[in-house]
Amino acid sequence: MQSGTFPWVRYLPGLVAVIAGTGLILLAPPRRRVLFAILATLVGLTSMEAEYWVAHGFPVSEIGFFTVTVLITLLSIPFGAKGGFALGVAGLVFFAYVNIRYYAPYLLDYILPVQYALLLVFARREMNWRGLSFWACGRLEIVWLVLTNAIAIWRTFQFDKWGWVLGRPW
Repeated sequence: MQSGTFPWVRYLPGLVAVIAGTGLILLAPPRRRVLFAILATLVGLTSMEAEYWVAHGFPVSEIGFFTVTVLITLLSIPFGAKGGFALGVAGLVFFAYVNIRYYAPYLLDYILPVQYALLLVFARREMNWRGLSFWACGRLEIVWLVLTNAIAIWRTFQFDKWGWVLGRPW
């Protein structure tokens, strides 16, 4: 399916990731919040592949990467909060690198880092790694998201890569 026929279709995977991720996190029992946040990132990864499919057709070159990321996500589940913490850090670092290096013209480039940041916050709370003052749970993640997204948005504008998000052909 190509997004040129129906431009609104390109936003559906991102909307699915937002709705499903938010639902999973909000409906999670407090003792299972890390697990549900990990599952939200899994939905986000699947939606990211769907977004690529809408943009360019079936992403054959992404099959290996998608398989590895799904395996890493699933392997983090048995490790509970520690696995969620490691996955959250890995997800934030990965998206910071990719979004700054290759720009961020996809909707999920901005949604998935938020899911990984929330996973990190929940894992830190469960492990009682709350931090003091500035390092308190959630503040560091917000600063990270704001800085990396500001740089990604600036780079995306600098290289005029907003075409797909804004409805122009890729």
